Order: sequence, then C-alpha cells, then structure tokens
Amino acid sequence: MSGLINHEKAFISLFNETARYHRRAKVFEDFVSCSVIALENRFCFNQKREDNYLQIVKGYEKTDVSRMAQLLAKVSMSMMDQFSDFLGRVFMQLDLGDKYRGQFFTPWDVSRMMAQISLGDVDSVFLDKPFITLAEPACGAGCMALAYADVLNQSGYLSHHHMWVSATDIDPLAAGMAYIQLSLCGVAGEVVIGNSLHNERRRILYTPGHYLGNWSARLKRKQVA
Repeated sequence: MSGLINHEKAFISLFNETARYHRRAKVFEDFVSCSVIALENRFCFNQKREDNYLQIVKGYEKTDVSRMAQLLAKVSMSMMDQFSDFLGRVFMQLDLGDKYRGQFFTPWDVSRMMAQISLGDVDSVFLDKPFITLAEPACGAGCMALAYADVLNQSGYLSHHHMWVSATDIDPLAAGMAYIQLSLCGVAGEVVIGNSLHNERRRILYTPGHYLGNWSARLKRKQVA
C-alpha cells in the first residue's frame, strides 16, 4: 500500500503545479479528456478526436501540456505496480468529489471483496466457458471491473483473455476515468457514456484490450453458439 500512497502523493503534487491559472475541476476534466483521446487514438485514430485534443490544449501553456502527459504516466506506473481505483482515490483526495457533480467512489477494498464473493471458486467459473462478461451499469471510475480483473489475475486467469467488460456511466468524467484505468490495466471491453436505465448509449469507447484480444469476433462466436 505504501507504493500506492507514494504514487498518489506524486500525482497530487504534480497536479497542484499544473495550470494554476485554471480551476482545479477544469484541469482534472481536461486531463481526463486528453488522456482518453491519447489512448483511443493510439489504436483507432480519429481526426475529430485529435482536433478536440488540440482545442483543449490551446488553453494551456506548453509546460502544462507536458505535465498532463506526466500525470498519465504516473497513473500508468501505479497501475503497473498494482491494480486499484487510483483516479477515484486522487479525485476524492483533491476534494473534487463534493464540489464537482457530487461524485463519491466505492473504496477499493470493498469492491475487491465483492468481486471475490461474486466469483467464488474461480476454477469452477471456467469449467464450461472460455470467458465471462461483466456489465457495470453505473461504473464510476471502473473500480468494480478492475477488482474483478485483479481477482482473476491473482487466481491465474489473465483477465484480458478471460473477461470482457461493458461499463456504463451517465457522467462523461467518471466514464473517462474508467476508460483510462481499464485501458492501462489491459482490461478488454467497452466504456459507454449513457444512461443504463433508458438503454441510452451516447458514446462508446473501446479499450485497447478489446482490439488486441480480437474480442469483436470472440463475442460474435459466443452469440452464435
């Protein structure tokens, strides 16, 4: 846990140095938006997304654009050390939760315990199926999906091969945070900005793991079967 805390402190320290001429909520939202575009365009380039990225960074000094890239690198390093709801935690530590859209995120330990209970005996889960699908109708920053992935990995079943996730949130910021974290952890799936209660899907973001694992074909074969 000490390593995670150190990563969080480093992220928060750098974030507090970034674009002090903007509100903290705006800087965080722009960091998330730019990170999502960078990750999306790496595997499926879209000029409209790139233009949106350029429009956002126009409002920042070059040093602060560089700092945003460094912030994403710090999230990545933390995720390489251990899975966690890193962005959800720093979001709350930055006191953005009660000031911006009333966001509050489930603690990692609680999510992981729930994933363990739900999966039970992991070996038995895959006796008659090659993979599972997980639907999260209000995913927040993706904590529950990450917890499932972590339990599978720790049980010897690589999550990018044995699980596909559909994570939905009505808030674009939360969905963006989920997309970043699921992407960096190699989780295969889609992150949907929309309203699960009304089956509304305004925007769909596919993680790099979705493309790398050929999941479109795998899901089609499952439907046919």
